[in-house]
Amino acid sequence: MTTTANHLHTVLNHWTDLQTALATSQADTWPPVMGIARLHDHLQADEDAWEQRALERSPDQLGATTAPLRIAILDTMTAIDQRLVDGADIIASHVQRDPTPSRVRVAGPGDDVALALRTLILKDEADARRWSYTDPRRRSAPFAAAWLLARHDGAPGPFAKLTGLHQDAIATAARWAAGQIDHALDMARQTQALERPCPNCRGQLRIEGGDGQTPTVRCRGCGRTWTERSDETD
Repeated sequence: MTTTANHLHTVLNHWTDLQTALATSQADTWPPVMGIARLHDHLQADEDAWEQRALERSPDQLGATTAPLRIAILDTMTAIDQRLVDGADIIASHVQRDPTPSRVRVAGPGDDVALALRTLILKDEADARRWSYTDPRRRSAPFAAAWLLARHDGAPGPFAKLTGLHQDAIATAARWAAGQIDHALDMARQTQALERPCPNCRGQLRIEGGDGQTPTVRCRGCGRTWTERSDETD
């Protein structure tokens, strides 16, 4: 059974995958036309002259379609940011203890008690475990996921114990965020059947890619793979 902690770990572990997919140049069509040509060159090494003519066909026959994935991924990341940061704001407003009041007499020479008290107050105010309502570097999905995970796990800090309603709110937000990430990454990793059969076993070939990784042709029968750079046998 997938737990709230698993869902929050999905955000932490795969946020960089979303960033990579977002930063990767998007091909205008899918399958990628230039990649297809090079991949077919590798396949051709295992096929006869008749199959060579298949390379001269229009890439449209392979089902080229527009795929504005980068916009969709950006929208997904923005939505997850907002949902988790808003969730952390709400939970923090309920359970995060306010900093210790800073009103304390000025420590004079030899006043060790006042000095120690002032030091504790400053440490409490700067406690890194606190959720920040203002620091833009910390108000992001990964920071929010880590903070919510710590609260979910009951980690120590200047916080009251979560109620059942708090736990439910975290679980709902975490499950939604993990689902959005899974969908976005599946959407980025596209796959499509090719018309030509595998030269090794005559099984169905599928091209996979679109998520920033090197496009790969894989046989569903024997498992052999071809990439733009080389061919391999799994």
